[in-house]
Amino acid sequence: MADPTVMVPLRHRLVQWVVSQAWLRAIYRLVPAALRNRVTGRLMAPPEPVYCRFENEDRWEQRRHAVPDAPVHFFGQADPAWAGHGVNVFAYLRGQFGLAECARLYSRALLGARYPAALVDVDINLPHGWNDRSLDAYISDAAPHRVHLVFINPDFLDAALDQIGKARLEGGYIIACWFWELENIPSTWLPALQQVDEVLVASRYVGEAFARVTDKPILCVPLPLSDVGDSGLQREDFGIASGDFVFLTSFDFNSYVHRKNPFAAIQAFQQAFPAERKGVQLLIKTSNGYRRPERLQLLLDATSGDPRIVVRDQVLDRADVQALQRCADVYVSLHHAEGFGLGLAECMAQGKPVIGTGWSGNMEFMDAKNSALVDYTLVPVMEGEYAHHEGQRWAAADVVDAARWMRRLADEPQLALAMGERARESVLQTLSPERAARALIARIEQIHQQRGLISTPSTVPPSRQEGSN
Repeated sequence: MADPTVMVPLRHRLVQWVVSQAWLRAIYRLVPAALRNRVTGRLMAPPEPVYCRFENEDRWEQRRHAVPDAPVHFFGQADPAWAGHGVNVFAYLRGQFGLAECARLYSRALLGARYPAALVDVDINLPHGWNDRSLDAYISDAAPHRVHLVFINPDFLDAALDQIGKARLEGGYIIACWFWELENIPSTWLPALQQVDEVLVASRYVGEAFARVTDKPILCVPLPLSDVGDSGLQREDFGIASGDFVFLTSFDFNSYVHRKNPFAAIQAFQQAFPAERKGVQLLIKTSNGYRRPERLQLLLDATSGDPRIVVRDQVLDRADVQALQRCADVYVSLHHAEGFGLGLAECMAQGKPVIGTGWSGNMEFMDAKNSALVDYTLVPVMEGEYAHHEGQRWAAADVVDAARWMRRLADEPQLALAMGERARESVLQTLSPERAARALIARIEQIHQQRGLISTPSTVPPSRQEGSN
C-alpha cells in the first residue's frame, strides 16, 4: 500500500482533469501567460514527503553561487549566406524534464553558433516542473523562419500544434525531434509522421527504430553538452559524508521506474558491498515520485534496512543537479533502455567514471575504453513496465557484472581516475556544441536552399541573437 504522505493531492488531480478537457483548455489559453503560469505553479507545487527531500535544503540559498541567467557560450560568427534563413524552435523550453532539457541543449548550440534561431515556448501543462528560466532572454512569440524544429513527442503533437497554431507552420518544413526507448515505434505514433517532414534523433538507436516505419529523412545529431553552471553546493549540503565513496543514480518517475531500473543498481550495490562494508553510499536521486506514489513506495521498500542507500525525491534546478553530480564519485545507470542517456553523458563530461548497461542509445557515446559497460541479456518487456510493451524487448543488466565494476572503482582509485579522464575527453569531443551546430545548420541550410524558403522580417531583438559571454 502506498504511504499516505506521498499520495497525489486533490489539487493536482483537479488541474490534470481540467487540462484533459479540450473545451477547458481553450478557455485556459485565453488567460494571460504570466497569470496562467503563476496559478498553475502554485497549484502544482510538489508536496514531496519531507523524508525524501534533501535534509539541508533550507540553507541552500545562502550557499549557492551565482550562475548566468542565460548560459550560452558563443563560439561562432554569423555567416552572410544565412541571410533570410533560420529556424524556429518550438519546445517545452521552461520544462524541468528530459525532452525540455534536450531542446535547450540543441538551442544553445544553435545560438552559440550565432545561427538565426527563434525560440518559442510550448506549455500544454504536462505533469512536470516548469521553472527553468535559463533561456528566457531568448524566448519570444516571434517565429519568422520557414524551417521549424518541434520538440514534442507524437503522443502530444496534436495538442502542441493546436497551441502553436498550425497556420504558423503552414508552408514551412517541420523537423520533429522525437525520443523513444524501445526497438519498435508504437503504432499509435505513426499518424504523427504524416504531420512532419523529417525526424531529428539524438542516437542511431532511435534513428533505426524510426527508419523501420518511415522513409522520411532521419537526421541523427547526438545531444550537445553545454556547461550551464554549477551552483557550488557541496557534499554537506546534500547530506553526503565527506569521506564516503558515492555511487549516484537518477531518474524521473514520469520516465517509468522499471525502464530506469534502480532495483538492479540496489542489488548490485549490496552484492558489491556486504552490510559490514562502511564508507560507501548509493544515492538514488529521483523526481516526481509524488505523482507515482505506489512506485515511490516500491523503491523505498527496496532500500529499507540498508542505511547506506538513500532516496531523495525532489526536482532540482539544473545548476544544483550539476553540483550533485560533481559531489558523486561514480554515476550508475543499469537501465533497461535509453533513447540517449543524458545523465551518463553529463557525468562523463565532469570526468566521472560511469557504469552503464551496454545497450541502446547510450552506446552513441560510450564504449569499453571510456566507461564501465555492463553485460546484459535481452528480455521481453512485461505488461506494466513500460508503455506500448507488446512485442518489445529490452536489456536486463547483469547484476553480477555491475557489482564487479562497483567494487573495482571503489577499491582502485587510479582506475576510477583514468576512466573518468577518458570519459571527459571523449564526450567533450563527441558531444560538443560546435559539432552539433555544424550538423544542424548544414541540414537546415540545405533545406532552405532546396526549397527556396525565406524568413519573414524578424521581431526578435538583435540582442537575443548576438552577444558574448
